[in-house]
Amino acid sequence: MSDYLKIVMRNVEPVRVSDAATSQSGQTMTFRYLPGTAIRGLVINALAAEPDFEQMKKILFSSRIRYLNAFPTDHDQALLPSPKGFYEDKTDVKGKKEIRNVIADRDSCEGYKRAALGRFCRINGDCVDYYQIETGSDLKIKINLKAGEKQNVFRNEYIAAGYVFTGYIAVEEESLKERIRSVFDRQVILGSGRSAGLGKCEILECTYTDRLPYEEVLVKEEQPSSCYMMLLSNTAMRGANGEICGLDPEKLGAQLGVKNLRIESCSASTVIVKGYSRVWKGPVPSVTMYEQGSVFLLRYDGTLTKERMYAVCDQGIGIRVNEGFGRVLFLEHYDKIRYKQAVPDCRSIVQVVDAPKITGDDETLKIAAKGFYRRRLQQALNRYVVDHPIKTEKISDSQLGTLESFAAAYKYDPQKAKCMIFDFLDYAGEKEQKNRVQKEKTV
Repeated sequence: MSDYLKIVMRNVEPVRVSDAATSQSGQTMTFRYLPGTAIRGLVINALAAEPDFEQMKKILFSSRIRYLNAFPTDHDQALLPSPKGFYEDKTDVKGKKEIRNVIADRDSCEGYKRAALGRFCRINGDCVDYYQIETGSDLKIKINLKAGEKQNVFRNEYIAAGYVFTGYIAVEEESLKERIRSVFDRQVILGSGRSAGLGKCEILECTYTDRLPYEEVLVKEEQPSSCYMMLLSNTAMRGANGEICGLDPEKLGAQLGVKNLRIESCSASTVIVKGYSRVWKGPVPSVTMYEQGSVFLLRYDGTLTKERMYAVCDQGIGIRVNEGFGRVLFLEHYDKIRYKQAVPDCRSIVQVVDAPKITGDDETLKIAAKGFYRRRLQQALNRYVVDHPIKTEKISDSQLGTLESFAAAYKYDPQKAKCMIFDFLDYAGEKEQKNRVQKEKTV
């Protein structure tokens, strides 16, 4: 079993890791988690300055080092991608609501819709406690245009500040354990938009553990004849002829130590995984994979032992396991899930302005007041952009977009937001005045 470097971090500033699969022209979307590819890039860029990097580079890119996705965390427990396979009726119910498991029950769900389970969840007995991740966005104007290209406004999405993420790096090379851990000594910066102040994360915990990630929800006993397998990350395998496929039953059965493995039923979706190579300075070939959260009911001859399950969960399956793809989980009591329940936001309040130390109930009130007034200021800034009387005058859409981008980009620094907006308005007024004087002289 590999040693795992457990990394717990909080994004003290908004963070954006662009999701090329869901982004569109003029709109860049973000992952709702920190992908293993981003963590791998952080480690390799940090170690690239070391004099012996050429000697350790081969291992860093091999399957002996595996960079897992970092998922949001609630109360010290890393959340899971919400599992698929559940449907619900169309009535609105507050609190706990009954859902149907189409994989386990094999019932028709005519008239039902796919159950809304958010992006991440925590399995609590027969109930799925699910979460949504709050995002924001900023608007910018495209400059450095090519010939004939229009000056359009584009939108960049990001994860709001204050979330705690838990990620793991599987390390099988003893000589690199401390070198990799040293990258996460203090704070790190992840994702894009760094020049705009995005991506700063503080490290809350960074220690090695011999426990398998998500071991608490793994099956504890051997599984004769069948099991439920959920994907923790996007996954694809290569078939016997070397072509990319979804799951190859023959190869998967050999890894699990069973015979005649077949997929009896599943609830799955696919996603196109894209990337960019800084060495080649271009996009890498895209791959169609099963999306994380997909669930498969596997049937086979023989018994799947606990040792084999843990080994597959440790090593992963399919291609690009070094980047965090191919992670699987054999769920315990998946067929017993019958309810869902929404859980409030798991974000923590991020301190923006240092304040005198206060104790007792006054400290709680101070923190709550900061969050309240920050939200009120954000709403006021947005109203200023949308409803201000100047909109009835001759003001361009680009100017409104600039003001809105200030309100969104500095939502966690209210004083900076006010300064930027007022400075821009002063500049716009001076520019307008100069234009008027020039027109009068011309006449």
